[in-house]
Amino acid sequence: MVTLRAWIVLLVFVSLLLGFALGRVSAPTRVAVATGPFPGYAERLQSTFDLSPSRMRALRLLLERYDRDLEDLKIRNLGELQPELVRLGDTYRDWIRDKVLPEERRADFDRLVAGGSVSFID
Repeated sequence: MVTLRAWIVLLVFVSLLLGFALGRVSAPTRVAVATGPFPGYAERLQSTFDLSPSRMRALRLLLERYDRDLEDLKIRNLGELQPELVRLGDTYRDWIRDKVLPEERRADFDRLVAGGSVSFID
C-alpha cells in the first residue's frame, strides 16, 4: 500500500515538472541581437526601445539588406557616390523608424538621431 509520504513526494515531483514546463513555455523570448551586420546598433535599439521578437527580426532583415546595399556601393567608386551613400543611410534610418519602432517611441528615436547617439558604426 502506498503511504501518504509517497503521495506527497509524487505530488511535489509532478508540480516541479509542471512548473518547469509552464515556465519554459510562458517565458518571454528574446531575439539574439549580436548577430548579423551592425550588432551594436541593433543592441542599442533593442535596449532603448525594448523591441518585440518580431520587430527585432524586421530590424535584422533591414540591417542585412542595408549591409548588402552598402557593399554594392563600395564596389563602385566611393568618391562619386557620397550623396548616394547619404541618401541610402537616410532611407534605411527612416524604414527602421517607420517599420520597426512602435509609433509611440518614434519621437524618442528622432531625438537620439538628432543628438548623434544612434549610428550604424560601433
